Amino acid sequence: MNSRTPELSRLTLMCSDHEVAEFTWNHDRQAVTGKTHVLDAAHAPLMATDPSGNITRDRLSSWFKNRGIPDFRPDAADRLRAVGYPSAASLMASGFGASLSDQYWIRPAGSASTWRDVNCFENDFSEELGELLLAHDASSVPSLIEKIRGNADLLASSPDAALNGNLPKRWTIEGGQRMLVKSGRSSGRFQEPFNEKIASVLCSRLLDEGDYVAYELEDGGFMKWTSRCKPMTDQVTEFVPAWALLCSSKRPSDLGLHDFYVSACAAHGLDVREDVEKMLVIDYLMANFDRHWNNFGVLIDSESREWLRAAPVFDTGEALWCDRELSQPFDGYTTPRAGMMRPFARKIDEQLGRYCRNLSWFDPSGLKGFSEEACDILLGNPFIANERGRIDKIREAIDLRAMMLTRHAHEISGGRGFMVPDMGAVCATGAAKRTGLHL
Repeated sequence: MNSRTPELSRLTLMCSDHEVAEFTWNHDRQAVTGKTHVLDAAHAPLMATDPSGNITRDRLSSWFKNRGIPDFRPDAADRLRAVGYPSAASLMASGFGASLSDQYWIRPAGSASTWRDVNCFENDFSEELGELLLAHDASSVPSLIEKIRGNADLLASSPDAALNGNLPKRWTIEGGQRMLVKSGRSSGRFQEPFNEKIASVLCSRLLDEGDYVAYELEDGGFMKWTSRCKPMTDQVTEFVPAWALLCSSKRPSDLGLHDFYVSACAAHGLDVREDVEKMLVIDYLMANFDRHWNNFGVLIDSESREWLRAAPVFDTGEALWCDRELSQPFDGYTTPRAGMMRPFARKIDEQLGRYCRNLSWFDPSGLKGFSEEACDILLGNPFIANERGRIDKIREAIDLRAMMLTRHAHEISGGRGFMVPDMGAVCATGAAKRTGLHL
């Protein structure tokens, strides 16, 4: 830790211009310490409160640490330390900690700053931190580190410190529009940005425009592919991850995770059953193995605290068997233990049969030609295109899932209005035996 950041920082947690709580951040312990003075619990982050609605020191600590860049993001921890910070939380405690997902920020003791001064929705922000964390050219890293170490103000206004998730990512401004830029990883064949584009194509075929976040694919050159999307929030709209509901509520022992989430939303006036169906259907067709409780949830009005709607489907990059070797089956995923259920069951494919019991919104004709369009997009990635047999295996697996989904919809509807399409490339019996796929 360098001399810019004291051992203790006395801070005020703000929600827009509401003073929520005064607290002390201990940089050595990486935790909130001492007495926390609650000013406005009604505007507190849901994850910082207990089931009774009280802000506690431990929960505030947990929220603050979970808000930032995780230590396991590739290169992130080393690069933060190189500019003088032991963690993203300490970086946020030394700046404003603003985000483009909500209206929370950190006001240092003695500061007269207002939400209008610091919010990243309306104000320009420095992008050097984002460039450092998503540096495609390793040779640029030393100069970025030197520039940032010499000017702490470059970090204070950046929303990138409060940008969690395990993939390299950053915020940028393009023609006045805020854009989230995400790259892939070598362990996933750099397929993640391509998958985000494919998921957007799939959503455009099956869902309404407001039901999903639209991603575009940008080709920055070999191994420099990124996905880009606009934020799903604005100056007055907050994203609340489902994990916050789970942390701030007491789940009855006889209520499963799916029913708990649906009932928790219903208690706030939201019927999210169809939204959950849509998310699970997209995840099933994409073989998404990373739908967890931090990448789905609800949108609320940050001022009135009214729950507005389910958040649109987003973050579908870790999918389409990008982590599988060609010799492995392209089938469903099973999480290793119950505490890692994705999101409602260890055997991810089983969620379709368990929780998608209506599907009145689903039109199977939207799947015609989808596998071909998906594979055309993947052909832009040489790690996939040049591996003989991978594209064909992905196409066959997608077609099988499309057929299985349509048959499920046909069965639960009693056959009304559904015709099971001929997917062409798939022989149902043979493919099902090879993959072990079932409902």
